Amino acid sequence: MTSVGTPTRLPALAERTGHLADSAIGAVLRLTGTSDVIPLAAGSPAPETFCSQEFTEVTTRLLKRDPAALQYGDASGLPALRSWIAAQVPTASGRSYEADRVLLTHGSQQGLDLLCKALLDPGDVVVVDRPSYLGALQVFRLFQARVVDIPIGSDQGLSRLEAVLAAEPRIKIIYVVPAFANPTGASLTAPRRDRLADLAERYACVLVEDDPYRELHYDPPARPLSATPPSENTVRMGSFSKVLFPAARLGYVIAPPSLVDVLMKFKQAADLGNSHLIQGVVHELVRDSAFLAAQLDRARGIYRERRDALVSALTGAFGSILDFEVPHGGFFVWAGFPRGTDTTRLLPAALEEGVSYVPGSDFYATDPDRTTLRLSFSCARAEDMPEAVERLARAWHNSIEDRRE
Repeated sequence: MTSVGTPTRLPALAERTGHLADSAIGAVLRLTGTSDVIPLAAGSPAPETFCSQEFTEVTTRLLKRDPAALQYGDASGLPALRSWIAAQVPTASGRSYEADRVLLTHGSQQGLDLLCKALLDPGDVVVVDRPSYLGALQVFRLFQARVVDIPIGSDQGLSRLEAVLAAEPRIKIIYVVPAFANPTGASLTAPRRDRLADLAERYACVLVEDDPYRELHYDPPARPLSATPPSENTVRMGSFSKVLFPAARLGYVIAPPSLVDVLMKFKQAADLGNSHLIQGVVHELVRDSAFLAAQLDRARGIYRERRDALVSALTGAFGSILDFEVPHGGFFVWAGFPRGTDTTRLLPAALEEGVSYVPGSDFYATDPDRTTLRLSFSCARAEDMPEAVERLARAWHNSIEDRRE
């Protein structure tokens, strides 16, 4: 028997734990948990968009109608919700997918984790955009993949990608956020999506489209926002968090049936399935087309106003000093200071002034551009944007003065 006060001896941790890294966003959120910090860091949906009343009404109605909603469910997900999701994505022939291509997950992050379990061995290669979603970078590194970053959103970048695919036999995954990307807010054009899908098929790797922001467009899109119809080498991931409410923790993967079968076995081993109740509530909400249209319109209006307020404040405070593009959807403005500014070093001063952001270096797989930063407009009120940007400008100007001394 171990005596009181004797340290417990544990076996050595698994080798993969050496690849764990803390989340940069999580670290910022821990520093910004006070009401006097204006949050431009968190890419969370605005609480004002949550459908609380509808959720309560639907939950009550569902439990009265179907007490089995509190029971375990199919590990693949609620069949009716899987069918609804499959019907939203056209195939190359224009027909809907079969529901057996859809697997429901605990957010799209779990979908990415399952894909890595199914596809990656240590040393395999994953190609990502430059910069790329840091949550994905964390997962790829955890599975000991070698991550290669290429600016996929340009023709030059796609040509470089093709050269890398031809030279590197261990590329398993090409990962992109095709619409209003995290962190840049940029979208891939239809021709570039077509070329990506063609390259994935030609070189026998999997193109993963992580697509949580597609419905959150704030300007009339110049072209339809439907992504390239998936081929057998394309996997689509989506989420209900941004449109309904993040506490649902409900995402999905659309993939070839043979891959879905493997993913489901990993999911069964991990969690035995999502909440049957939450899936039922989400299905009741989204199949009501009038509610869904109104929900999207309301969310787009809120985010458009906040984006416009942030862009206007940045232009007024910085002029041409800060380089950024106006996003047409999503949650993020990606910006860059002049050479000499390190946004990681600037962050403590910004927090001291009362504004948060995420340093851009965390979004690069290699050779980070330390002048960049991600500003999220989703959780800060439009009326607070001028003050938030004034605080950021004050922190930056003070850092310039400090470097001159």
